[in-house]
Amino acid sequence: MTDDPDFSGRTAIVTGGAKGLGRAYARWLAARGCAVVVSNRPAPDGSSSARAVVEEIVAKGGRAVAHDGPVQRPEVAAQMVDIAITHFGQPDIFISNAGVQAFRPFSTVALEEMRELLDINLWGCIVGLKAVWPAMVGRGYGRVVLTGSSAGLWGQMQSADYGASKAAMVGLARSVAIDVPEGADICINVIAPAAYTPMSMGSIDPKWADYASPDHVAPVVGWLCSTHCRSSGGIYHAGAGHVRRAQILEGPVHRLAEGSIDAVMRSLTAQPEWPSSFASGAEILPEMVKGSP
Repeated sequence: MTDDPDFSGRTAIVTGGAKGLGRAYARWLAARGCAVVVSNRPAPDGSSSARAVVEEIVAKGGRAVAHDGPVQRPEVAAQMVDIAITHFGQPDIFISNAGVQAFRPFSTVALEEMRELLDINLWGCIVGLKAVWPAMVGRGYGRVVLTGSSAGLWGQMQSADYGASKAAMVGLARSVAIDVPEGADICINVIAPAAYTPMSMGSIDPKWADYASPDHVAPVVGWLCSTHCRSSGGIYHAGAGHVRRAQILEGPVHRLAEGSIDAVMRSLTAQPEWPSSFASGAEILPEMVKGSP
């Protein structure tokens, strides 16, 4: 077993692959022999937003093809899989990276705005996963990475709908991991990335673009997509050349008969946890945090 995974003969689908983290994942996989379907919604003018990434990959001798469309629509997700099969073969790898974020107070955000975000972030993931799942189960092999966020683990100001959509990735991945047929080599995990991207540039100073580049997250996601990965249902927090595994922990059990309900509830203890996504990120992006005013 070599340190660097070999993806020769494998086919990957990366949603949200036109920029930022998705672009980094697609390029990383392609550089190691993987054929990649770069999926993204069309640009505002209707042109292919994924085409530039495909051209980058092909120019370096890799194999890639573009898919344009909102993956939360079942017919579009089915087309995405058909494109993979037509050009390269059944999908072995699915990275669900498509998503949007918007900072807005819970008290004023409209329900329709929240529904639109959840449609993209949550249903886009579920619909895409449902589209690739039959091929993976049929062949008995697959690697899936869902994009979560520390906002979904610890919360983030003015991000109720975004945090909810990303917390859902944990329940989805862990539940699907249990549903993998016996004997099938299918692993599904969650990545909580910390990176400077078009989505996060409003919160991160451009001077940290290289330090927090998506290219520093790509090797972690790439490993999770490889045969080296044997874990499933895991949550991995990565950024700036750092990675750690996040866990859901429970405190000790107490009996209600131990005292009054108030006394019992006040005595409950939990493992130390982060008060917010930004506090959690302080250990993944330490230099940036120290260098911020």
